[in-house]
This record gives sequence, C-alpha cells and structure tokens, in this order.
Amino acid sequence: MPEPWLRRDWIAPGMELIAQGGRTGQLYVLRDGELEVLRDGTHIATIKTPGSVIGEMSVLLDAPQTATVRAVTAVDFFVIDNAIEVLRSHPDWLLQIARLLAQRVKETTAQLAAGRGDDDAMVLPQNFISSWGDPAV
Repeated sequence: MPEPWLRRDWIAPGMELIAQGGRTGQLYVLRDGELEVLRDGTHIATIKTPGSVIGEMSVLLDAPQTATVRAVTAVDFFVIDNAIEVLRSHPDWLLQIARLLAQRVKETTAQLAAGRGDDDAMVLPQNFISSWGDPAV
C-alpha cells in the first residue's frame, strides 16, 4: 500500500511543475521525462535523470522557490507532500539530498575555480564560518 504522503502525478509539455517565488512544501522526484529550469526566464539547466529530486532547496531553507521548473516533454513524477516532516522521519532520504547538494556545490566550485585566476580566492560569508565554532550561533 502506498504511503499517504507519496503520490504519483504527471504534467504535459509546457506546464510548470514549480513557479519561481512560490512555496509548496513539496519535493518532487522525476520518474520519466525532461524538465527545464529557468531563473528569471533564463534557461539554467535541464533535468532528465530518473530519480532526480526537485524543490529541495525551498523545502530545506523554508524559502521561496529559486527557479521555475517546466516540462519539456510529458513528465511523470512522484510528489512528497509535507516534505520536511517526511524527511524528519526518513533520515536516509535526507542523507541522499545532502549528497545531491554536496555534489552541486562541488560542481559549482569547480566551475568558479576554472573561471578565476590563481590569485583569486573563494570568499565564504564570515557568519557561516564563525557558526562552526560556536553551536549557540
């Protein structure tokens, strides 16, 4: 019997899965099809790997969606309703999302490093680094 918080859905080509600036509290897992990611109307990525997780940044940061995700083809996907509560009860899924985000950071860092000279250094926000040493921060 399927879990009550997990359901299967689909959208037709051209339909939006996620609207930039919106909040759904849901995660989406691509089953089949191709999606395009647009930020401020500019294409920034294509998603077509089954199992890809979509919407995790908004859920984890409790923030509006940072991009629009639209179907290029017919798209079959799973929806995880009330995603933050589901992640709390399924830490193995949370670990997989952490790995996905770490991979994205690694790729982004490599792209940034490739576009910079040797004398340039990546600067991280001080409040982020300082919070490592003091759990109360």
